[in-house]
Amino acid sequence: MSTNAIETLKFNCTTCPSECLLTVEVERDANGAVVEVRSVTGNNCPRGDKFAHQELTCPMRVLTTTVAVSGGDEALLPVRTAEAIPLALHAQAMALIRGLVVNAPIRMGNVVLKDLLNTNIDLIASMDIDRAQVAN
Repeated sequence: MSTNAIETLKFNCTTCPSECLLTVEVERDANGAVVEVRSVTGNNCPRGDKFAHQELTCPMRVLTTTVAVSGGDEALLPVRTAEAIPLALHAQAMALIRGLVVNAPIRMGNVVLKDLLNTNIDLIASMDIDRAQVAN
């Protein structure tokens, strides 16, 4: 006899502007972990089904933050991961990123940190920063 529980969840798909309201039936084990996504309804396209499965088994997010800049006309550089990384890695990634300092100049799209936490996903600059102007 199974001790797994069946639960119905409702949440919005965020893969496109339609933001379909998904109704998802999941099976959870005694520890609350998702064993199986049994059904997904409410999605108007196949991306909703894929999003629901991903969200319940390994949620992914793009990480956005800032890093310190040395010698730049700005003190902080906005950065982001080039693609979504597992949400479970965000705290570990932030601990690593917190110690980074980049040297100016830097251009939007430049890789700030290659292969963040062995994810094969780079941390990239989100804006240009020039060298600071020296006063005469």
